[in-house]
Amino acid sequence: MVKISLLTMKGSLPFSKDKVMTAHTGIVVLGVLWLVFWLGPAFSTFLVDPRWGHNFALPLTFITVGISYHFRMISCQLAALIAAFLMVPGLLAFWPWYIASLIAVTLLIVVLILYGIERGRETELLQPNPRLKSWLKLHLMTFAYIGLAHIPLTFFLVRWSNFESFADYLPMEHSVPITIFNAMLIILVVLAIMERFVTKVGRFEVTKVGFVWSILMIIIPLLTVNFIFE
Repeated sequence: MVKISLLTMKGSLPFSKDKVMTAHTGIVVLGVLWLVFWLGPAFSTFLVDPRWGHNFALPLTFITVGISYHFRMISCQLAALIAAFLMVPGLLAFWPWYIASLIAVTLLIVVLILYGIERGRETELLQPNPRLKSWLKLHLMTFAYIGLAHIPLTFFLVRWSNFESFADYLPMEHSVPITIFNAMLIILVVLAIMERFVTKVGRFEVTKVGFVWSILMIIIPLLTVNFIFE
């Protein structure tokens, strides 16, 4: 049995256990740990080949999208949507890692600034007509998650069989951990979109499944990391 429930859209951060254990929070945690991994243990790989630097831009975008869901303001979520889709040119090697990272960190800062401004206001900065406002509240994050889905889509459908065309700015990424991560990301995006409308499927709470799945996306690739540069 599927129980459908639209989540409440408020301009404050939710801190209850049920609201924190979601795919959206998992995306933030995933982004933070991904960034820590590349700033720490994997940083030497970046120093040897700076093309791995796109692993700074991508987790920053994850953080931006994840926190914007919890901020629940149109301005923040619109910036998150832009951030998600601005990953695509970087994933297609239109520009180098440092431009992608600059864009990602700038949009993260923009979201934080917007949230700070919005917190002190009685009404949101963006006030479209009521029908459009309801539509944006409902769908902006869905489109942002579709933007994140372009990571595995470009990986499997574009770069997998034609990686030489992107070699100027992106390394070959056919390793086991990266392949597993991208495959799991497709499912995480589905769960993140799904949990905004569906609370339970049978006995399973979709929100908690999404959170656990995001944590598994950290653990499982790391268990196979010894194969990373075969």
